[in-house]
Amino acid sequence: MTDVSGVNSALSQYDIGNKKPEENKSNDLGKTEFLELMIAKLNNQDPLKPQDDAQFIAELAQFSTVEGIQNMSDGFAELATSYKSSQALQASALVGGAVTIDGNDSSQLRYGELVFGMADVPAGADELYLQIEDEFGQIVEDVPLGYQGNGELTFKWDGANLEVNGELMDIDYSKFETDENGNIIPHPAGEYTFRIQGSVLGQAQSLDVAMSQRVDSVTILSSNDIQLNLAGGKTATMADVRQINAVY
Repeated sequence: MTDVSGVNSALSQYDIGNKKPEENKSNDLGKTEFLELMIAKLNNQDPLKPQDDAQFIAELAQFSTVEGIQNMSDGFAELATSYKSSQALQASALVGGAVTIDGNDSSQLRYGELVFGMADVPAGADELYLQIEDEFGQIVEDVPLGYQGNGELTFKWDGANLEVNGELMDIDYSKFETDENGNIIPHPAGEYTFRIQGSVLGQAQSLDVAMSQRVDSVTILSSNDIQLNLAGGKTATMADVRQINAVY
């Protein structure tokens, strides 16, 4: 058997076990080091050939520049940290609410809640209609929107009623079942896809639709970016949010 204690004794004379890793030293010249170099230079200058005033003033100006750059860098770092903290706080306030996301054309309908959508209508658009498709690919609504001026179009849907730019659309309510009190039973909860189609300057065209999703949680990534975790397993960044919606 190897004598471990003997090996340890042999190594101890070189103090291998007690040596600490050397700290990484920066090659950057900070304001303290710069000032120390200036003082050392003054102490060791030739008294018969002292440094002229112009050169000394130039070095002082250089010192001020070094100090200013370092202070500015520290200020930007503090500002970035403050901004990220503010953004994280704002994002956490969205949990439980709904946000409209660019590039997202589907939304999860929950009983008693609204889904929100928006689209940009180009000039010359006509004969627009909104199609709503359930998660099984069946079109459950095909609603004419009539004339809509160019610009932003917004809508809300609760599974039965559709409001476009603040105006209720004509819906065929006869296809809905009713409860014992005669109230309409809306479409069941689930994932629905929304499409707006029509004619633009005489050509058939589909408009890009942005739909809402509920925010389930927020994650701060290793890059310090904020990630919104949405219902249905989707994710988005704060830059993707087009509108923050109230949940009724």
